Amino acid sequence: MAFQGLAGGNDWPRRPRGATIRRHKSGMNRAISLIKAALLCLAVLLLPSCSSVHIGDMPHWMGGLPADAPPRPGTLEYDAWMAKRAEEAARLKTEQQQPK
Repeated sequence: MAFQGLAGGNDWPRRPRGATIRRHKSGMNRAISLIKAALLCLAVLLLPSCSSVHIGDMPHWMGGLPADAPPRPGTLEYDAWMAKRAEEAARLKTEQQQPK
């Protein structure tokens, strides 16, 4: 009589060898996938800071500032722009106050 296994020759349902190891491997793969995804997100968030392209230098259609945008505060251009606006505002007030 040949050996028929513990189930008496009935192999159904048959479990693959190493099923326990595979179960743990899938958990490890999931953890590794989560770590990879977290590192990818971190890289996506940190790499733009290394870029030398400034938003103001990009064309407007690509997400840059429009041509008529005011200069940034703290620059010489901003001070000149504010002085020009103050002159225009003063001129408009004097024109409104003059009798017609």
